[in-house]
Amino acid sequence: MKNLKIILSLSILAVLLNSCGINMALFTNKNSNVTHVELAKKNFKVLERVTGTASATYYFNIGGLKNKDLINMATADMVGKANLTGTSKALIYTTTDVHKGGVCFLYSKITVTVSAQVIEFTE
Repeated sequence: MKNLKIILSLSILAVLLNSCGINMALFTNKNSNVTHVELAKKNFKVLERVTGTASATYYFNIGGLKNKDLINMATADMVGKANLTGTSKALIYTTTDVHKGGVCFLYSKITVTVSAQVIEFTE
């Protein structure tokens, strides 16, 4: 009986303290870029892939930022790294990845990564 209690206690403890993570990829347009670019001609070249990240930490599901704020911060980080000002560059194929991880009900961390391809128009 004593061994059963120990095994049951360890099993419950293992379930409660198990770290878990969830990944999601969002392919919808979460920003207000409304520029229309026609990519039918070969008048551009792909330069690089840029990423931006933002994260928030929660203790007992309290604290941190909302997902929309994290997406905005990660997008601003990515655009800053792309160095688009004063050039004929644009961002295409923007994706947003969200990773949620932590220990159930005690600690959680959400990390948002926004990435895109940088293209430069040659004409």
